[in-house]
Amino acid sequence: MPKFRFTFFFGALWLTTALPAALAQFNPAFIANASYWNDGKAEFDIYDGQIMRYGQPRQTEILHILVREPFDLKQFVKPDDWQRPHTIQVLKMNQILHIPTGLYVYQQMHSNFWRADNGRLAKFSLTSNDSCGNTYKEARRGGETFHYQWHTYWDGMAEGREEVKLPPHGYFYDELPLRVRTIDFSKPSGDFEIQLTPTIINSKKDKLVWKPAQVHFESTDRAIYVTVAHDGGSDRFVLDRNFPHLLRTWQAADGSKLQLKRSLKVDYWNYHGLGDRKRALLNRKLEHPN
Repeated sequence: MPKFRFTFFFGALWLTTALPAALAQFNPAFIANASYWNDGKAEFDIYDGQIMRYGQPRQTEILHILVREPFDLKQFVKPDDWQRPHTIQVLKMNQILHIPTGLYVYQQMHSNFWRADNGRLAKFSLTSNDSCGNTYKEARRGGETFHYQWHTYWDGMAEGREEVKLPPHGYFYDELPLRVRTIDFSKPSGDFEIQLTPTIINSKKDKLVWKPAQVHFESTDRAIYVTVAHDGGSDRFVLDRNFPHLLRTWQAADGSKLQLKRSLKVDYWNYHGLGDRKRALLNRKLEHPN
């Protein structure tokens, strides 16, 4: 939240104008919800996807995996000792993309780590390979600054680091699949403005620039429709009306589309044997209700 110095007049003006907009921002209570996230299982969402690459839609399957886990604030990783000092709880989201492009394939995973105590993004990372080379990106939060570094296979951007200042109400595009579920839906509709920077899910070094984006939502008896209008176009999301507001469809501004196929609540790390995918998908007790 920005800090203000004002006279009584300007203070009153801020209270009547800026405060409602601030309250309309994404709500950290969703990320902090212990009854949903502290059950020892992950939300494992499987999407039918059409992902745009080279101007053409590529049919594939996309995974979104969300799980609560401990986080070491010194190393910015999951600690082996969960009782270690400086350990907090985070909600991690992995977006896993396996995208065929003719003779070769893009394989990418983007991870976000949000603090459970305040809902703020603590870290993001990306691995990307496309049969031409490997790229790794990572940003760690320190106050209102992200310490961003990259290693790519592209000429002129082999490696580097920079300090990226987070503006008030600033978010990264790749947070949106979770962030739109955290809106305060106590009202049937609403609008608010955020600052948004483009996706980093690509193999090149990014230029992280925030620009205004407008968020609009409206609810029906069964669904919530969210539109995020930004510099690159509009992204449209359809969520379940009831908690946990599962993301059912996502139509991105670049033409990519995701349609939820299955959603499980499962300890997926215990399903790594031969035949375990089929076993999990056949177990209706693991599945979220439609």
